[in-house]
Amino acid sequence: MTDDGVMQLGHSKDHRPDLPQLKLMAAAAEPSGQVIASDVHPGQCADDPLYMPLLQRVRGIVGRRGLLYAGDCKMAALATRAEIVAHGDYYWVPLPRTGETATQVETWVSALVDGAQEAALLWDRERLLGAGYECERPLSAMVDGHPVHWTERVQVIRSRALAQRQQVTLDKHLAAAEAEVLALTPAPGRGKRQRRDGATLQAAIARVLDRHDVAGLLTVTWERHETSVTCYAGRGRGGPARPTRTEVQVRYVITRVERNEAAIAARQHRLGWRVQVPTAPRELLTLPQAVRHYRRGWSLERDFHLVKDLPLGLSPLFVWKEEQIKGLTRLLTVALRLLTLLETQVRRGLEHTQAALAGLYEGAPTRTTERPTGTRLLQAFARAQITLTQVQMGKRTFWHLTPLASLHEQLLRHLHLPTSLYTALADNSS
Repeated sequence: MTDDGVMQLGHSKDHRPDLPQLKLMAAAAEPSGQVIASDVHPGQCADDPLYMPLLQRVRGIVGRRGLLYAGDCKMAALATRAEIVAHGDYYWVPLPRTGETATQVETWVSALVDGAQEAALLWDRERLLGAGYECERPLSAMVDGHPVHWTERVQVIRSRALAQRQQVTLDKHLAAAEAEVLALTPAPGRGKRQRRDGATLQAAIARVLDRHDVAGLLTVTWERHETSVTCYAGRGRGGPARPTRTEVQVRYVITRVERNEAAIAARQHRLGWRVQVPTAPRELLTLPQAVRHYRRGWSLERDFHLVKDLPLGLSPLFVWKEEQIKGLTRLLTVALRLLTLLETQVRRGLEHTQAALAGLYEGAPTRTTERPTGTRLLQAFARAQITLTQVQMGKRTFWHLTPLASLHEQLLRHLHLPTSLYTALADNSS
């Protein structure tokens, strides 16, 4: 790692901030996940300024306007949104709960929680996804010295699945905080530290509640116990005529931890909320469609997992030169494109023939799928243990190629590849 190198210490999603890393910015087509463009940056760079160069590359590659750019909350910077609008495209991003935006989000959510705003139920066919409402707001910004004005749709949504997950997390935090608070004042015993000061105990309770994010949700009750202890005055052994003194020892004991049900209910009403802001017109992207798009917008995250894990395995890197690091990263993005293309082609073929594939899952030969992953497609060929064997008999040479199973022939058909491409391996080896 050098001061100006691509490998730098930064925020690690793998929870290893002690290891240098690089940052890979990529744009992919949805829903296939096919990578369109990618850039390699030093690992300590902030994400916000890296979106614009990538957007410019995508515009040059695609060569058309009216595209919908979807991203995470880091793409929600006002300058990035203005850049997209200024070039005649649309965006769709969730808003982060930071800075001034956090106050705005709380206002929008409060309008619905307090009953001032009606919500509509959001469905995915027969499955209830949640509820929400939509409003509009005007925005303006400067792009290349010119003012840009546009109207943004604000979609305030409560996800049912997200609320359930956050409810489980809240229950865990409440239980952990209760146990930790009760442990602050253990029974007297050897090695058991007692609380002698009320202010210190109060501060310790506040720290526990803040750490578990349950401040105001638990009510803690404690008592002050006093014990009189008689001891001899001064140092040395006691005697019948030796004067004594009485000391009062104070001990604080937590007697009860109760849940504030009203406050917990109010917190539960605010679970599962998010705010997303698209600019696409309603006839192109309705509120229910935007919610379904959010739920299915995992293709790029999945691409990053494929790059880091097997079979591509970018992490860890066993090279150290700058050109090697960048070159290997770009090479693996090419392999990712090929892996995604295989997956897309086979899925498209299965959809066209209204068929499903069996034999892709180890230990479950009859299990079928209509949406196989590229990794399982490659594993199907790897498990076949295909070999090309040369047999020398005198002056004659024979070649034997492992026959293809019906599953492999079916995969080749969906990939629009003739089986002769495989059988020709033996013919070309003669």
